[in-house]
Amino acid sequence: MSDVNSLSIIENTDMTSFKATMSKIGQFQRLVRENLQDGKDYGTIPGTSKPTLYKPGAEKILMLMGLQSTYEILDSTRDFKEGFFQYQVRCTLKKNEMIITQGLGACNSKEKKYERQSGFNIDNTILKMAKKRSQVDASLTVASLSEIFTQDLEDTGVDIEGDDGGDHYSKPTNNDLASQKQIDLIYGNVICEECGMRVYGFKCPKCKNDKDLHYNPKGIIHSHHLKKEDFSKTGKMTPALLIGKLTKQQASGLIGWWIGDSEKFVIGERLKREKIEKEAKPKKTAKKEEVLLAAEDMPE
Repeated sequence: MSDVNSLSIIENTDMTSFKATMSKIGQFQRLVRENLQDGKDYGTIPGTSKPTLYKPGAEKILMLMGLQSTYEILDSTRDFKEGFFQYQVRCTLKKNEMIITQGLGACNSKEKKYERQSGFNIDNTILKMAKKRSQVDASLTVASLSEIFTQDLEDTGVDIEGDDGGDHYSKPTNNDLASQKQIDLIYGNVICEECGMRVYGFKCPKCKNDKDLHYNPKGIIHSHHLKKEDFSKTGKMTPALLIGKLTKQQASGLIGWWIGDSEKFVIGERLKREKIEKEAKPKKTAKKEEVLLAAEDMPE
């Protein structure tokens, strides 16, 4: 039996057929874009590079392709004594009883969004969320839609509403206040050493102390690369001064401006200024060892 590797697969690929397939994939992606509804089938969440595919959108894609989905619980924990529940589910997509692809999804009651809810009351919710995640995973794979949509909401800090398995999401608006994750990134963790109060800015709001502050770690606003004009009325950092009023959209825009976006090849302002600072530093003309050697060779 001959070895099969990536090169042998490429050599045996029908390039004409491959080109036709890629064209079909592009046409299907355009069809999906034109027929799915923003805010209902998918939604763009600040801090993510691609729209997030929702359950209704995944179901429409499967209907469009004529696929049926079945589900299997691969692993589960139902601890009624401690109130901990977890499910790992596999979604199998079939057409005329032929398996096309599969997707995996998992969920547990220790996830941040369920921390304030009793595990005893959300057993079914956890199962439905694991089922939904496996379905979305399978849908993105079978329809080659990973370059258009994502399903990774867990790390964005976006709050998910409802207890119906995650079918509905809160779409951030100008009235939604920044999440704690965004706040920590922008303001850092600063404690006033005089009264022990958390400081969001440069001065303790309680005792007005602005010197004995403990930074661990520093936030974006504490970067020495920021300039005075950045905090002016028209500066990019102005929203950060609105303590208690900073919205999710403002925070997302501010973080994106400062950090950048590697997937979109957008260089953040921080890296730009670090580069300027580095180029402005005078170059060393000689190493310490070279200077010492030169001194030894000098006549007494």
